[in-house]
Amino acid sequence: MRRGRATGPGLVNVDAGVFRKFRLTERVSIQFRAEAFNLSNTPHFANPPSDVAGSNFGVISDVRNTGREGNDQRFLRFGLRIAF
Repeated sequence: MRRGRATGPGLVNVDAGVFRKFRLTERVSIQFRAEAFNLSNTPHFANPPSDVAGSNFGVISDVRNTGREGNDQRFLRFGLRIAF
């Protein structure tokens, strides 16, 4: 009899960024930045219990904390960069 460990769903995360540069003068420019982390706001489910004799075998009942700084939620960040 082969004993394998139960595996949960895979980890999917979509990050995106948009940058646009505007010239004000010949030497001065501004860059607008918009960044999104976990854009789809997808939860990351934990692995199910691997105890075959347990009553909740194969049932996913928790999420794992794999996000940045302990957060899995969507983050939007905007910024301006001035170059001279």
